[in-house]
Amino acid sequence: MPRSAAAALLAILVLGGGHAAAQERTLPLPPSFRPGETAWIELEVGPVGRREVTIATAAGRIIGVISPFGPRAGETAGVYALPLPAEAIADGHVTIRLTITQTGGAARAPTEQEVPRVTVRIGP
Repeated sequence: MPRSAAAALLAILVLGGGHAAAQERTLPLPPSFRPGETAWIELEVGPVGRREVTIATAAGRIIGVISPFGPRAGETAGVYALPLPAEAIADGHVTIRLTITQTGGAARAPTEQEVPRVTVRIGP
């Protein structure tokens, strides 16, 4: 395989066209969710150092990127909420893909310590 084709394939896998480096999570919507309301994905981010957590739909559309560069090494980064696009919701569930990257590094699935909790909430 030519070098440029291999690089293009790697870019597709890392940037959302494949599932190799992502962790997929399917979460139920709260029973009180009604059409027209906004659902939010809430992530607790642990110690990630100088890495980014990317949240995407199952189809690969990026919902958001969390880049917590303020905490010291080994400290938790906090809790972050991102609104979910309607396309991420199907049959009472939300499926997201999580990846973690470091500048210049390859994408990989986060560990349980890096993203210990992911929930769905309803709100304004």
